Amino acid sequence: MMEDKDLALIANCAMCANMCKYSCTVYLATGSETLTPQKKARLILYQEKQFLEDDRGFFDTMFQCAMCGACHANCIYENFDLRAFIQEERGEACRKDLLPEEAKKRLQITRQYGNPDGERELIQKGSGEIGYFVSCSTFRDKAVLSASEDILRRSRLDIQEFGGADICCGAPFYFAGDNEELAKVAKRIGQEVRKRNLKKIITNCPTCVQMMTKIYDRIGVHLDAEFIHMTEFLCQLLTEGKIQIRKKNGLVTYHDPCTLARDIGIIESPRDIIKAMGFEIREPVYSGKDTHCCGRTPGQIASNTVRGRVSEMRIGELKETAAEAYISACPTCKKTFSEMNFSMKDITEIVAESISDE
Repeated sequence: MMEDKDLALIANCAMCANMCKYSCTVYLATGSETLTPQKKARLILYQEKQFLEDDRGFFDTMFQCAMCGACHANCIYENFDLRAFIQEERGEACRKDLLPEEAKKRLQITRQYGNPDGERELIQKGSGEIGYFVSCSTFRDKAVLSASEDILRRSRLDIQEFGGADICCGAPFYFAGDNEELAKVAKRIGQEVRKRNLKKIITNCPTCVQMMTKIYDRIGVHLDAEFIHMTEFLCQLLTEGKIQIRKKNGLVTYHDPCTLARDIGIIESPRDIIKAMGFEIREPVYSGKDTHCCGRTPGQIASNTVRGRVSEMRIGELKETAAEAYISACPTCKKTFSEMNFSMKDITEIVAESISDE
């Protein structure tokens, strides 16, 4: 049972005017009123009051959410985030063995292989107090991994590269509500960090940064290291003159990954890098904190149909800019769009191509 203060919060959301739905990627892509933030809040309230009889249908609806944070960014209430309540219900679904098949399959693969992609390879290279964590999404995209390694090599810094496909940050467990498995992963990551005496850790994946800082902290696992996204690190390298780049020209569009822009707050760094390379940026209608997600968020939209509609909508928005190239800073976004025959490059690839040896 919810505490009275939480019950009051979810009731406020359930009875709200529901204007935040116009920022909700899932609603905009599907037009389904049931999938708006307010309607999800109303279902949670009804479930709490035991007004609902269809547990399976209720929990399935809780998984038709990108967990992208758009509703939180546009909420009229202070200190309210509907995602926390949805996450609680996902945890209940996990405990009752009522996960959607897509989420259940993802968990089974992650438990078996240590990552959601069913691959295994432990990476361990180099030394030093700076670490480069190879996320499972980066490991899967060899072009991003190769570009990142090239940049790190040219920076001439002592960097430990670790990770690979068998060490996942735990996002699949978290978003499926499996907090027991998440705690195990978080502790293992903590052991890996301490074993290597790392003070700073770089990663390409926004979700890894989010998990290893904010989410781990919530479950009482505190990593004694600074975690930064690759875009922040690239900005530092350029500012300090540790890498030099050849100027290019052309018109590009940058797609803001939802976790990077909203939850971590990194919006300007990628644009600063792109501008430093000489490109002109043409913004899509929805960008920065108002970005729309790619569809394959760590929040695990359980329905392939819903996920596909979200992706198609975002691709349409990006195409409207008629740019010569499309860039992002999240390997998952790149993979999602590439699978739908929409060409996109990760920012590390663009930088690696432009580095000058002079």
